[in-house]
Amino acid sequence: MFPLPFNNNIYKIVLSSPSKTNDIYIRIEILSNSEKFQASMFTESQVFHKNLQPYEVEAFVQEQLGINFMQYTAWDSKKEYSAKITKKGKMLTSSKTNRNPSTMMEFSGTGFNKQKNHLIQEGDDIPALVDMGIFTKEYKVIADKQDKFRQINRFIELIADEAKMIKEDTTVNVIDFGCGKSYLTFLTYHYFTNIRKLPVNICGLDLKKSVIESCIAAAQKYGYDSLTFKPGDIGEQTAPPLKSWNTPGAFNIVISLHACDTATDYALFNAVRWKANLIFAAPCCQHELNKQIKPQTLDLLSEYGLIKERFAALATDAIRAKLLESVGYKAQIIEFIDTEHTPKNIMIRAKRIKKANLQVLESVKTFIDEFSFNPTLLQLLQDAENIF
Repeated sequence: MFPLPFNNNIYKIVLSSPSKTNDIYIRIEILSNSEKFQASMFTESQVFHKNLQPYEVEAFVQEQLGINFMQYTAWDSKKEYSAKITKKGKMLTSSKTNRNPSTMMEFSGTGFNKQKNHLIQEGDDIPALVDMGIFTKEYKVIADKQDKFRQINRFIELIADEAKMIKEDTTVNVIDFGCGKSYLTFLTYHYFTNIRKLPVNICGLDLKKSVIESCIAAAQKYGYDSLTFKPGDIGEQTAPPLKSWNTPGAFNIVISLHACDTATDYALFNAVRWKANLIFAAPCCQHELNKQIKPQTLDLLSEYGLIKERFAALATDAIRAKLLESVGYKAQIIEFIDTEHTPKNIMIRAKRIKKANLQVLESVKTFIDEFSFNPTLLQLLQDAENIF
């Protein structure tokens, strides 16, 4: 353990210079919001988040420094502190005046959750958030709904990151499979119409007619004229429920949040065969492969019920992402919601690039042969015409 230059007034920490044995994260940034800290852990293509209590920060840094990272930089209102681990395992420390103390204001108070960093801000006229119980009637965030407010913004930010490519005056089509009460559907509509100022057509599908009726009434109440809802089974859709889908110049998006088990596979399959430009899927209840798993050589992964369940769930989503890559998408698996709020925090985000990768398909087949898997998405893709 190294004697870190650390104090309770530090509001930002950066761990850099990854060690040769660190093949996971390339950088960690830790920011304070005066109540707790958030660690953002960066890989080459993804970022993962972990919330820390103030008393946990120093121990967290100590676990990383000298093992995974060799450089430490921290800031308080007066100084910038540096620490570097040499090849001989010694720590060299230094400090200098913080010449940009205004930076502290960026991370104090509401800190990394400061309004200006949000696409949806407190005070925005969004009646759906009032009905959700996130905003008061004065459009202020209710005190115990701050985490939910951040989750909402996280979802919109994930869409916005990829939607930057959409040009002005482009019609955006969105299909939300298994929309449920459609809270995030309403906010997606708000993002494209009020923030991006783009013409948008959105259709939410759900099995429950009572839910659809409620959503239709809410859309009418909010004046969301180009937001429609229809009862429908994800697995029985034969054509996109939007007439504007795939019309010349349109940009098409499929969303599927927490569709249970193989319903996610049908949503992904429909997105692929309808040539969606973007796909956002947060899977739920991945039971299918857990029932099928019969390892050829790796028995350890099926000996313990909890390990078997978690491995099967992760394998399900890894296979889904790779299958999307095999049919012309660039896929990512990212953290959707902090694990402290829900363990169902994985999102598959995919962008259509049209270039299929059949080598990926072969690697998927090798993997599923090892565990005797027969995933629904693969069967759907293989049975369809002109997919591979």
